[in-house]
Amino acid sequence: MAATLNVSTASVSRVRKQCKENIPDSKIGRPSKVSQRTREVLARQFDTGKLLTLKDGQRMVQSVEGIPISTRSIWNYLNAEGLKGYVRRKRPDLTADQIKARYKFAKDHLKWTVDDWKNVMFSDETMFSKIGSFGKPHHYRRPKHKRLKPHQIQKTKQGGGGKLMMWGCMTFHGVGDACWAKEGVDSETYVNILSEYVIASRDYYGMETATFVFQQDNARVHTTRIVKGLFVKKRIKVLEWPANSPDLNPIEHLWAYIKYRLGQYKESPSTLEELWERVQDIWVDIPIDYIHQLYESMPRRMKELHDNRGKHTMY
Repeated sequence: MAATLNVSTASVSRVRKQCKENIPDSKIGRPSKVSQRTREVLARQFDTGKLLTLKDGQRMVQSVEGIPISTRSIWNYLNAEGLKGYVRRKRPDLTADQIKARYKFAKDHLKWTVDDWKNVMFSDETMFSKIGSFGKPHHYRRPKHKRLKPHQIQKTKQGGGGKLMMWGCMTFHGVGDACWAKEGVDSETYVNILSEYVIASRDYYGMETATFVFQQDNARVHTTRIVKGLFVKKRIKVLEWPANSPDLNPIEHLWAYIKYRLGQYKESPSTLEELWERVQDIWVDIPIDYIHQLYESMPRRMKELHDNRGKHTMY
């Protein structure tokens, strides 16, 4: 500018300082090779699930712009448009009947308060392996969009494999008893578990028999005649639970907590007995505040399930 106007650089600098509010900031770096229009289309197609991976975005941009582009550039464009990467959540592949049952469950329990949920003992089985799995598929969305869309879900089927099967239960007052089902769980084993651990855990925490409610999923061994007979004999009220609904069961978060803590060990356990010792140590050390937070989330789960009309929730 000084050379163009034949003035000193000091004069140019002084004028610039006086007028800097009206002077746009200098653009730093080279211009983008991809047009703004293409970047907006790219972001929209990721947000709606038409594109799922960075390589998908790479191929789309190359076909439109006719230029080579890296996946890192695609990631940068998505970030600039307000999209962030998230791990694609695993969710059961729900049938129409299951969605209908989940929606009914939400309507039936929409007005339940935290105090109502405090009467419920949640239970479940899970598998622990000596060696964890690797790899987490991602999806991309704007953080303000909270409702799960179909392309943001990694669907799973029931009955995934494992090495150590654990049964456990939880109450608002703390975790209940847990056991290692070395031979798996059949009807007879499950009846023994209910007889030895459920009632003992209920009585240990002083939960009122008249208001006590037991939750279990719809696994076949949970619904046999002998199991139903035990509930009648012991006068245990069972919560009618919708099938394929792990997202509604707060005990699933305890399994995730245990697996996270197991992953912090520097070395894998050498035996299943050592793995079980680690699991037990973590189980009894689960913070009570964390358990309270899970129970306090139940009314929100019911509302989200109701708003989604029985489809997947974010939990």
